[in-house]
Amino acid sequence: MRSRPTNSHFSNVLLAQAVQLVEDQGPLEDSEAMSQAFRTQSGREERLLERARLLAQRIGLESELARWRELALFVWLALAVLVFAMSYGIAASLLGGGRSINAVLAFFGVLGVHAVTLLLWMLGLLLSGFSPAGGMGTISLGRLFLRLVAWLPVDRGPHSLTLARATTETFRRSRLAPWTFGFISHSIWAASFILVLGGLWFGFSFREYRLTWETTILHADFFIGFVQWTGWLPGLLGFPVPDTATLLTPDAAASDQRAWALWLIGCTVVYGLLVRIILAVLCWMKWRHGRESIRLDTADPYFRKILARFDGMEQSDIVDVEHPHAESHATHSQGAREYSAALALVGFELPDEYDWPPQDLPHSLPVNERIAGSSQERRRVLDRLAQLRPRRLLVACNMASTPDRGTERFLREAHSSAAQCAILLLAISETSGSGMKRWQSWLVDTDMSETKLFADTVEAGEWLAGAGEPNE
Repeated sequence: MRSRPTNSHFSNVLLAQAVQLVEDQGPLEDSEAMSQAFRTQSGREERLLERARLLAQRIGLESELARWRELALFVWLALAVLVFAMSYGIAASLLGGGRSINAVLAFFGVLGVHAVTLLLWMLGLLLSGFSPAGGMGTISLGRLFLRLVAWLPVDRGPHSLTLARATTETFRRSRLAPWTFGFISHSIWAASFILVLGGLWFGFSFREYRLTWETTILHADFFIGFVQWTGWLPGLLGFPVPDTATLLTPDAAASDQRAWALWLIGCTVVYGLLVRIILAVLCWMKWRHGRESIRLDTADPYFRKILARFDGMEQSDIVDVEHPHAESHATHSQGAREYSAALALVGFELPDEYDWPPQDLPHSLPVNERIAGSSQERRRVLDRLAQLRPRRLLVACNMASTPDRGTERFLREAHSSAAQCAILLLAISETSGSGMKRWQSWLVDTDMSETKLFADTVEAGEWLAGAGEPNE
């Protein structure tokens, strides 16, 4: 069973961004989450985060984040092995399969791809002024890591890609993308260099190689200078550098092949492994420092609207405190009757050809709305239904349309505010059999088969009015 993720501040901000993306497709029913966040939190941002956390827990975003944590190490190890295999393959193709190895070519074979990606990362940071778009080479590997974690089908939830988009957006807005993705990439490269060093040590320990240099147009002084220059820094750490005699006659029997091998290993340690470890530590420190300052953008219209609703609850709470007897009476009345006796009628995403409301349905209702499906309209109607809590709710839909996730989400959240809910399918043409079957199958597939389905406005109107049934 998946463990519940730790509710760190960064995780809560990440979940809030993901919930925002989900609600861009249609508002969630959040009356309970709003109420609990209002009761348990006092700060404005804290209330936003608590509301988002409760909604994320309900729709599976919180468990999706826990799945990511479980998969992260396996994906990281797989990428490290992939980078090692790529580096090894390039080096093997350059060196050939013989026992005689061009030492300088081996140097570039082991460190070449690493140097190119490192320069791209540094160039990206310099050109962009340390903006979130910087670090082209390293960010690509870090984003590959994020995409693999999100895309892997192992117990993947429906909002995995939404969470990935929220993660990228959070890093971009907080300017932590180069450091977060940089840490992932540098640590993967560091792990791959450990594998490369293990392969070099094993090969040089148990097989005999002859490291040399070959050239057609370059002078021997070039190779002497190259080896001595590159070997200076590893030499400070105790790695030997081939002497002049060995450099001039590397293929002679008396040449020190051990010094050649240790020079190559030392260069790999210093210019490969240590560089990546240092940069990984730097990125980790920047990430640790920066994540503490991550905050929600409360100036965003989405969060401003939610804060306005919290402010309305604050004012309502103050009024109730001033009238304790009225509060007691209201609470008792609400507990005695959870749903009101009111009826509600909603037209959902109907084409312009349909007149509203239909002739056979009652017109004078507390809620008689026709919405096109925008998030603002849905939120307004759902808030009204949550306030009214009607006894019966009839949602009119277009029979010719194919119900989607937005339709399912609206129906579920609207039904949660009504004692009973039914769907009326409106059709312009008389051929309605295929449409009814499609909607009936969809209701079964989405576990909403208990929802009544009408194709006749008279029958729907009688059901809404409760004709022929005892008083409730």
